[in-house]
Amino acid sequence: MKEQYSIEKSIGFIIYRSALKMKSTLQRILKDRGFDITPEQWGILRVLREEEGISQKEIGDRLFKDKPNVTRMLDVLERKGLIFRQPTDRRRYSIFLTKEGKKLQEELLPIVLQVQETATNSLTKSDLATLQNLLNIIYGNL
Repeated sequence: MKEQYSIEKSIGFIIYRSALKMKSTLQRILKDRGFDITPEQWGILRVLREEEGISQKEIGDRLFKDKPNVTRMLDVLERKGLIFRQPTDRRRYSIFLTKEGKKLQEELLPIVLQVQETATNSLTKSDLATLQNLLNIIYGNL
């Protein structure tokens, strides 16, 4: 007897599988092109390019990452000379891109956009807008 529920038809599984594939594809391309940066670290660089001087908590909130993961990634990015932390009070730091961080973010943006383009190349603009809307509705429902 065939099961009525198939994991391959699960919306959650399809979303998860697609996200993993996009992440692993980006990671492979970055590595192949000689960039020593992960997709997660890229996310931080991009968030900071959009708004520098935000806190670690704000970065975590925007990327849906917990404090220990954000701290670890910021430590790595700081060691690489891509960001710096500036204290704003005794417990809070504002995070900024260094000149090197800004340059790297600009170099990586076309690569990231190309991966996104490849992933969505058979979708029309209307399809893509619908997909974004539907995924946001699913997120909002939960």
